[in-house]
Amino acid sequence: MSKPIFLQNNKTFQIFREIEKSVPKKSQLFLIGGTLRNSVFYHFFKKKLKHRDYDLVFLGDRKKFISNLKNLKFKYVRLRRKNQTVLKKEIVDDPRDINDFLVLDIYFTNQKEVYKILKNKINFTINGFALNIKYIFNENWVEKLIKLPHSIEDIKSKQLRLNTEKRNFFGTDLYACIRFISAGFKKPSKDEIETLYQEMKKLPKYKFERSKEKVFDYVGGKEKAEKIVKKMGLSEDVFSFNTILKLQR
Repeated sequence: MSKPIFLQNNKTFQIFREIEKSVPKKSQLFLIGGTLRNSVFYHFFKKKLKHRDYDLVFLGDRKKFISNLKNLKFKYVRLRRKNQTVLKKEIVDDPRDINDFLVLDIYFTNQKEVYKILKNKINFTINGFALNIKYIFNENWVEKLIKLPHSIEDIKSKQLRLNTEKRNFFGTDLYACIRFISAGFKKPSKDEIETLYQEMKKLPKYKFERSKEKVFDYVGGKEKAEKIVKKMGLSEDVFSFNTILKLQR
């Protein structure tokens, strides 16, 4: 069994070794969500999915951990919230855009059980993975995964399914669904698609615009994105903010 696909880049491997050593005593750091989804997908299909950043959950001495990362030349990205921080580090000598950085999106919590975080925060079962950073270098890392029910099975069958443990979804989740379908995943059930469609009413205009452009960039343009929406059984124009305004009435 090989290491997770993202560690097969030597620069990334070395940085994550440094991150592992930066975790203070009696603290824990977990990779969660998309990074592991892509790694599990590659493990079974030997196919890479697009990758943006590394979602992490940290439990413990936050100030010490951030200080340690800054000593490793990680710098803040604009997003800084009470329970969330985004940091980046150059992975090329002359960085020109965000793809030239290793980006850490860190969620801080007092919750002691990472499984409960998966239950409450993960949207699709294929994202329902967490892994303590101390295990990511192990050859048997797949066996160490903390996972939601159906996560492995749904990756293997390329099936999109909502996490039934979660009560509230994000307005952006429908757009995530479109991106997954473009990558070869099967669409969720009709009822699940309707749930995600209704949740779009939560979107402010700036998030809508950002999500729309992200989808177009990922799938290869508006026309291809619209074909996927039609395949999902939606007749509404989900790329028009007027549709969201109607949902908000």
